[in-house]
Amino acid sequence: MLRKAHFLRLALPAALVAGSVVVVTGSSGNAAVSAEPNVRQAKFQPAEASGPKYDPKSVIVQFKPKATTSARKAAVAKVKGTPDVSVTADVVKVTGDTPAPELLKKFKADPSVELASLNYFRQKSAIPNDWLYANYQKYLSTVRVDKAWDLSKSAGNQTIGVLDTGVDAGHPDLAGHLLPGYNTFNTALPPNDGDGHGTATTGIIAAGTSNSLGIAGVAWNAKVRPVKVLDDTGSGDDTNVINGINWAVKNGVRVINMSLGGEGDDPILHTAIQNAVAKGVVLVAAAGNTGDSSLHYPAAYPEVLSVGATNAAGVLTSFSTYGDSVDLAAPGYDITSTSPRAGTPAGYEPYFLGLAGTSFSSPIVAGVAALVRNKWPTFTPAQVMARLKATARDAGPRGNDPYYGAGILDAYAALGGAPTTDFAMGAADKNDQPARAGELIAGVAASGTISVEGDVDWYKIPAVGAHQVRIDVTGAMFDSGTYAQNFGPVVSAYDADLKPLAFVQKPEPPVDSDGYEIPQALTASTYATLPDATSYISVRNANGSRDSRAYSIKVTNASGNVGTAPIPAYPVSDVVPGDLSSGVSVLAKPTVTFPRNVDENSVTNGGVKLLNGKTGAVIPATVTYDHDIRRAEISPASPLAEATPFRIVADGVVSLDPTVPMVPFTSVFSTEDLLPQPVQLVGVGAYLAANLSWTIPPTTDLDQVIIRRNVGSKAPTPTTGTLVYAGTGSAVKDTGLAQGTTYTYAAWIKDRAGHYSAKTAVKQLLGMKSGISVTSTLINYGGSITLKGSTLRIDNLAYAGLPVNVYVRPKNASKFTLLAALKTSSTGTLSMTHKPLVSSVYMLTFPGNGILMGTRTADVTVQVRPTISATVSPASIRLGGTTAFSGYVAPAHYGQTVYLQQYGSKVWKSIASVKLSTSGKYAFGIKPAVRGQIAYRVYFPGDADHAPAYTVNKIVTIS
Repeated sequence: MLRKAHFLRLALPAALVAGSVVVVTGSSGNAAVSAEPNVRQAKFQPAEASGPKYDPKSVIVQFKPKATTSARKAAVAKVKGTPDVSVTADVVKVTGDTPAPELLKKFKADPSVELASLNYFRQKSAIPNDWLYANYQKYLSTVRVDKAWDLSKSAGNQTIGVLDTGVDAGHPDLAGHLLPGYNTFNTALPPNDGDGHGTATTGIIAAGTSNSLGIAGVAWNAKVRPVKVLDDTGSGDDTNVINGINWAVKNGVRVINMSLGGEGDDPILHTAIQNAVAKGVVLVAAAGNTGDSSLHYPAAYPEVLSVGATNAAGVLTSFSTYGDSVDLAAPGYDITSTSPRAGTPAGYEPYFLGLAGTSFSSPIVAGVAALVRNKWPTFTPAQVMARLKATARDAGPRGNDPYYGAGILDAYAALGGAPTTDFAMGAADKNDQPARAGELIAGVAASGTISVEGDVDWYKIPAVGAHQVRIDVTGAMFDSGTYAQNFGPVVSAYDADLKPLAFVQKPEPPVDSDGYEIPQALTASTYATLPDATSYISVRNANGSRDSRAYSIKVTNASGNVGTAPIPAYPVSDVVPGDLSSGVSVLAKPTVTFPRNVDENSVTNGGVKLLNGKTGAVIPATVTYDHDIRRAEISPASPLAEATPFRIVADGVVSLDPTVPMVPFTSVFSTEDLLPQPVQLVGVGAYLAANLSWTIPPTTDLDQVIIRRNVGSKAPTPTTGTLVYAGTGSAVKDTGLAQGTTYTYAAWIKDRAGHYSAKTAVKQLLGMKSGISVTSTLINYGGSITLKGSTLRIDNLAYAGLPVNVYVRPKNASKFTLLAALKTSSTGTLSMTHKPLVSSVYMLTFPGNGILMGTRTADVTVQVRPTISATVSPASIRLGGTTAFSGYVAPAHYGQTVYLQQYGSKVWKSIASVKLSTSGKYAFGIKPAVRGQIAYRVYFPGDADHAPAYTVNKIVTIS
């Protein structure tokens, strides 16, 4: 039976979520979903950064642990407040008629109170066989979750707490993945989801994977404790969040996802987070959806992994909050997940399509964090965070940046898989600073693009006398429901000294009466009075994202109202290498040119420096300053690392004009990706194997070391021969080789860009052959043999002094022992004498060395037979008389049977047997029945140690 079409409804607007409905393809209501569904795009409501919001009538209070109950009650009574729970609780919300800021002052002054805070509101931030996976979860491959599942499909006992609007506990795709949860609004009720946001975030983490239903959860078989800290409108205050964190920690949660947040730094919330981390809990939170650099808590706390949002191509969305607090980015646009059944219309499946927001990038990271914790259960929260950040793929401006943090999550690398190439940075333009500004002609429109996150385009207007102009910058259609990246123009005008003349911005479209975004192209317009000197205009995107669609800029000579310019003077006129430039020489000496006079000491004593763009480490360098051209030069103490991002920083420079202070400045560049240096390859031959080791030269973007081999003397290429090794280790043993064969190995460093070492490291191990012989393969006990051997190159070249080991073992044993360590003569030969006591097996080996393969001869066996004495006395007897046949066997062989044999009719026949004494003695009595001469002998049949043996024949004469 065909499935019904899917309900793809919108998560509540405050989450910054775009959704859609897939229409059924048949009229019966039972048709399959089309591969190219007809979708209805939802409206879009942006989040706002309008300052922290808090409950105007309540505060959060954390009393000192030693404060008595009476002291706590007195503190509450003093402000005529009402506590929401017993004053003995960890955290108490106190409501009163006094405005919250006044309540806060009074509680902070009370000696029984340890911490008090305004009660800030938090809002939601908006190859399996699962049937939505293939077409609607392609973004999981962006962070290589699909490959990560090849390494780990289990979060084990790493229970994940989802602090959100609750969950639809009966959703079929969540069956078996939910543990008992908690409702912070009413602890007597389950954490039901009347909003949909919590069910969506839970599904991203823990929907049943490969269960033939809906979607694939990132953590495959994870267990989730849903904690309702947001109500059915998607809102909650810090009391709910704090209580939710504390409950989750007490109930064994190891990873917490918080797809929520808001402005306002709450020290009590921060304390709850710190306590959770101290108990070993990893916390992940949405960075926010404001599209600006406002701080979004709890994500902005350093103990929390803050996650921004990209589209499936790994490009930052225009709504993602940015800033130094962002740690990672993950897909958060056009996301598919579970939705509550209660809100799903008849005939539709309970799933969302088209979700957008950092709410939905955060649980992707939380799910991977659980997989990492399960693989390395002893990792601390800090180590898990470090692992995820260290293995992230760089995106946007190279190195750590305010938009992607350490980069985009790489689940496969985080779980131990091989890293892959970074995401490509947009092509940087050439007008990044005033010194490279493009010239504008009045009345003629020009165009440009914001091609890299944080890009600033500069333009200049030549001096034509003082006059007024109108500046208009218009972007492409701003439609967050259709485009993941949108342009909100920010325009600044400066004079020749880069002092501000005008400023205007249009960061986002207006909204309708319901708060939904009204899509439109945005224009930022301002008037400016230009002096009789070159003037400058900068254009950037308010939300920091890049947008491949062009904007237009036009300057018109026109008069109008010139407003104030509430921006600082721009701090530099030029920086070399240019901002966002790549392929810079490792020998570069960066320079910063200032538009105004600055204090030299402030420049050379730490005000200007060069940092590693990934680690933040200061690069050892000398900084000099040229007064005449106002230029600082950074001379690194050694060549810069190749394929590495660097950040030029000017953050302590003092202006000589106190009316125009210097604001901090940074610029990013990356060095050239040189061909990797050759590896130093060492090889030692062995028997049927080769031991290879190597030293890897410093390589900032190492992908792997490649080792290949050829039979014979011709070196392999990167695409020929047999692959021996590919990885990041430093040694390998190549086994399964043939004896008497020359092998030639080649090694290369391969970097993440796919470049191989320009010079191939080659190691050749020459084939060898060895032989062994003995002077006799059968000797009597007490006798000796001479062993002769040879070890030669396969072309018969001899090496004097090669170490050759002679080994021996008893014929009836399997373990060889070293008999002698010899060296070859100038002809490659050797010999030695040995007296084996038992039948023995010999072989010799050459272990190999740095130029020669090892060898081993075939086994050669030498049989040792005992000596047997024989005496007949008397040798002549009369018929009817007796004689004795006696002697000894050496070695003794106590208890071994020997046989007396008589010759007759041309055959020997055993006629009697005895067991040897402890001394090896035997004796037979013989009474012949006929006259004549009869031959006798004694036969030793042999055993595991010795070969069969006979006495000499003895003749008895009977008369």
